[in-house]
Amino acid sequence: MKYNVRVERTDSLHVNASVRGFEIQLGAKRADPTAGFNPVETLLSSMGACLLTAISFVAEASHIPLAGARIELEATRQDRPPILTQIRYMMHLKSDAPPEQLDHLVDLAKRNSTVFQTVSLAVSVEGDWTAEP
Repeated sequence: MKYNVRVERTDSLHVNASVRGFEIQLGAKRADPTAGFNPVETLLSSMGACLLTAISFVAEASHIPLAGARIELEATRQDRPPILTQIRYMMHLKSDAPPEQLDHLVDLAKRNSTVFQTVSLAVSVEGDWTAEP
């Protein structure tokens, strides 16, 4: 499978990413939080979306009740060289399934998340999950 996205600078503050008729505006000015999602925030969003997509898929396939899910991610960056050194996440699951089932669900989701798998090869990724009924 191949993925194609077009990213174009639209002005000094923004870039537009487009795919299959969808568009998203992203920030493109370094250290300007008013411009929108910066590239690191976009990467974290992609990782979170991929994990939540995998969690939903695995829960449905495994017949594990999942009424909702959200994930909070945080990255640590160093300046020289400019790299992310760690990503941490907390996944919040809304389910009355037993903790053992949810733990297995999270493990399967991580194994089936393309972005999580790719990023975790380059950056230390640590996370946990909580459940609420």
